[in-house]
Amino acid sequence: MSETKVLVVDDEQGVREYLATVLQDEGFHVQAIASGETLFETLKSYNPNMVLMDYRMPGRGGVELVQSIRNFADYKSLPIIMVTGVAGEDDKVAALEMGADDYVVKPFLPKELSARIRAVLRRVQEEPTEPEPVLQNNGLAVDVKSHTVTLDGEEVHLTLTEFKILSELLKQKGQVLSRDKLRQKALGNLNVTDRTSDVHMASLRKKLTRCGDDIQTVRGVGYRMSLH
Repeated sequence: MSETKVLVVDDEQGVREYLATVLQDEGFHVQAIASGETLFETLKSYNPNMVLMDYRMPGRGGVELVQSIRNFADYKSLPIIMVTGVAGEDDKVAALEMGADDYVVKPFLPKELSARIRAVLRRVQEEPTEPEPVLQNNGLAVDVKSHTVTLDGEEVHLTLTEFKILSELLKQKGQVLSRDKLRQKALGNLNVTDRTSDVHMASLRKKLTRCGDDIQTVRGVGYRMSLH
């Protein structure tokens, strides 16, 4: 089985070297670059399975670079994790809204980073066992096969985690799904906090604009997609 390839993007040489060492020790193949200047050239030549992106870098920062990556059809589903020293909720939400699949706040344990990478990769590798129809509700249309979402005919750009959450809610619209079930389906087996789940949900609701309120919070239980 080929090695999982991880592209590290960080302007600090010490951080790049540290991440490369940590990830290589965990069994990943690593390539590291210092900025976004050669990002797309490297994506094409290296063809990574995962990108680790620093949140704040000189010039084009990580959030802007993530948004640029998501604008290319070939990389819409490429897993991206932000590695950041910024722990504010607004910054986390901004990263998720622009297309990051997860974020890790420095300092972190090597095993935690490895676990998060593997959890995101598991979600990517999960394929439907049989063809699924386009899921629809109130102008929303989710095509599981092509991994696209439209609202009133306009494409909505979601992260992989947001796509999984929305798909599960639409598959069982009208029913209450517990937070634990949504975490299992959308975030793998990684032990994440309720707050992390809430950040993903807040970002998803914002992107769905007028349909955001269709995702109802059932206090103490979970979430439900209202029927239309």
